Amino acid sequence: MEIRILRNFIVVVQEEGVTAAADVLRISQPALSRQIKELEHEVGASLFVRGNRSRSLELTDEGRLLYRRAREIVELADRTKSEIAAGERIEGDVHIAAAQSVVMRLVGRAATRLRECHPDIRIRLHDGFGADIVEWLNNGLADFGVLVQPTDMSRYDHLVLPGGDEVGVLMRDDDPLASHDAIRARDLQGVPLIMPQGALNRREYSGWFGRYGRNLNIVGTMNLSYNASRFVQEGYGCALGYGGIVDMSAGSGLCFRPLDPPLHGSLSMAWKKDQTLTPAAAAFLETLRDVVAREEDTEGRTDGTD
Repeated sequence: MEIRILRNFIVVVQEEGVTAAADVLRISQPALSRQIKELEHEVGASLFVRGNRSRSLELTDEGRLLYRRAREIVELADRTKSEIAAGERIEGDVHIAAAQSVVMRLVGRAATRLRECHPDIRIRLHDGFGADIVEWLNNGLADFGVLVQPTDMSRYDHLVLPGGDEVGVLMRDDDPLASHDAIRARDLQGVPLIMPQGALNRREYSGWFGRYGRNLNIVGTMNLSYNASRFVQEGYGCALGYGGIVDMSAGSGLCFRPLDPPLHGSLSMAWKKDQTLTPAAAAFLETLRDVVAREEDTEGRTDGTD
């Protein structure tokens, strides 16, 4: 499978047609059509739905899979070329896949210090959740991934990020639960809940709910807290998740109450074992280690420990 042909296939999908793609690529339409047919022959499947009366092409299931993989292959090829060209110079992109979390402030702090020393390094953030992040790490599309624990870390080296997120309930400020200082498991009986999909998959809160977890009224799942907050504002339900991510300033109509007993999420910065980091990625990791060490030292002094 030639990278050049995959690039052209991506353009055909993005331009929603061979004619428009041929104009963008500045090649003849027959030549591009021939490339697509040869690609279909090579993969052994039709990539586009034939006989579609609409002007835009529609991908088959196999076409959608190839489009997704083609983008990954092309990006990985471009990154490899860039890294080889950079050699030992401390420059280039550092790719970090991460879910939404307040601990990203530490990552941002490390990125800021890194830029002061190496202004030619760029941080590229990829928003996602557990399964996406693991896939990006395994495929080499991300140098690092911020993973919520517990996660199988047997394939990764990792650095624990201090200051785990506080778990609680996001609700409208006129919700009856807003009168509580904290939320107990029994308070959520019958309450329409939007739950984090990853936490459900990991049964992350089953121990906290105990016997009250048998009859939860789960009305939806989420991956991004911001999107869930829009549903909460409209009265769809309350959202269980991490605090400090969504805007709850005056006029937002939202408030957050922590769980009782308290529950905190733990996150780690992970990278593949035995992976040779690029000079830029290695410099970022060294800076992050220093930021984390300083943060832990500060927390220790605050707690009154040595």
